[in-house]
Amino acid sequence: MNNLNISQPDPGWDYYEIWQSLHAIKNKIDARIKLITGEDLADNTTDEKLKEILEPALEQLKSLIENELTDYSDVKDYE
Repeated sequence: MNNLNISQPDPGWDYYEIWQSLHAIKNKIDARIKLITGEDLADNTTDEKLKEILEPALEQLKSLIENELTDYSDVKDYE
């Protein structure tokens, strides 16, 4: 697993809130990767634990894409 040492960005950065949301989702996924790393055999219990976090993480990611990312072609240049 590649653990990147990522520093905290400037809160004034345009993507700061999206960055935070993506890291929260990533942390959930990383926790589940760690969970399955210790499992030798797949089973229903482990699969359910995976789903309990991954399904909400997926919904958060979908929401982020749909609601937070702007279609910049709709933004007019007011120079």
